Amino acid sequence: MSEVLEQVKSAAYASVGVNLLVTDAIVGREVPAPDFIEEHATLARKHATKALTDFRALTEPHAIRLTGQLPSSVAEKLTDNRNKAWEFIGIEAPSAAAKTTKANKRQTAKVKKPEAEDGEPKES
Repeated sequence: MSEVLEQVKSAAYASVGVNLLVTDAIVGREVPAPDFIEEHATLARKHATKALTDFRALTEPHAIRLTGQLPSSVAEKLTDNRNKAWEFIGIEAPSAAAKTTKANKRQTAKVKKPEAEDGEPKES
């Protein structure tokens, strides 16, 4: 049960932290919290930063792949706006996505030819 409570606690800190990070970005500075919850606000911001960084690292390759299928003018505008939104709340681009312009292709399984009874591949 302790592990479940830790996950719930982490999720709560992350969700509150995301709200704090967005509020900080809108205001233009870190919004002060009352003294009795300052420690929790700091912890929530840390959880949110980690969660959003992980989320961006997960979604960025897919976003790059999808924008690669769009006309260049639309893709550039979409990429610029996406990066501006992430930078607005202070989430850095993942190193792998920042270096590449194309997402990695998924590997496909190799298809083997069925073997004959003698162990040799069948002729097609």
